[in-house]
Amino acid sequence: MHRHPFDHRRLWISAFALALAFLPVAVSAEVFWSVTDDNGRRNWLLGTMHSEDPRLLEWPKPLVEALGKADRIALELVPDGRMLERLQQAMVSERSLDDVLDPELHRQVVTILTDKYGLTRSAVNRLKPWAVALTLATPPPETGMYMDLMISYRAQGAGLDVMALETVDEQIDFLAGLPLEDQLSLIRETVDDHDDHAAVFEQLVAAYLDGDLERLDRLAEEQMAGLDGRIVRYFNEQGLAARNRRMLERAESWLEAGGLIIAVGALHLHGEDGLVELLRERGWQVEGIY
Repeated sequence: MHRHPFDHRRLWISAFALALAFLPVAVSAEVFWSVTDDNGRRNWLLGTMHSEDPRLLEWPKPLVEALGKADRIALELVPDGRMLERLQQAMVSERSLDDVLDPELHRQVVTILTDKYGLTRSAVNRLKPWAVALTLATPPPETGMYMDLMISYRAQGAGLDVMALETVDEQIDFLAGLPLEDQLSLIRETVDDHDDHAAVFEQLVAAYLDGDLERLDRLAEEQMAGLDGRIVRYFNEQGLAARNRRMLERAESWLEAGGLIIAVGALHLHGEDGLVELLRERGWQVEGIY
């Protein structure tokens, strides 16, 4: 097998968008929303999934039409060279991973990341614990054609201005903000469940496409089962609620101008602190399209 000395372009894909893979998925069949007001301004809100499944790249007609009408799209992050370079710097640690993990866990991590992800042992040892956990949280990349990444390319091709709702440093701070003990717990959890990840992702994508809310909820509970409540609260409060409010504040002027598509992970849409309710609190009419 060909070894990649340290392919950060492969790793960044899982590192951030999969940060919330440990949380329940959004339990709603509606992932694309119209956002309007009484003055005739129209925007859209799209929930994405971080998956390479080609079925997610079959854009429904309402989304294609919105891309043709919109002026701009706002993503969590824009995957440009500057962002990738900053992420590369953040993922690398001066402290070797074998000094952080116990010998058996280290052996398991190295085995998985070398055999299944194509990294070298030295590259694995340079990763910070949070980067290890979040890389292991998704099946090994194959095509690189992730739904959330491809929607940004589609938008650029349609001539839309592409903006970021967050900075890469803000997402790094969120991930690195977990205490080391919790980062190690996440590594253990992802290692223990790694053989099941591909099957779980298939079930999640199928449920997402089917709009099977009961099945999504059941899968979410299974994902949560092994996590400490402290970690779950951190992701809920800091990874969802706080970030949702920050992203909406930054999108406010673009919303007021109209012609905006907000495209973020589906977890950010629903619930009392989700973007749908936050937009409604601000007077927007938010109606499901599909």
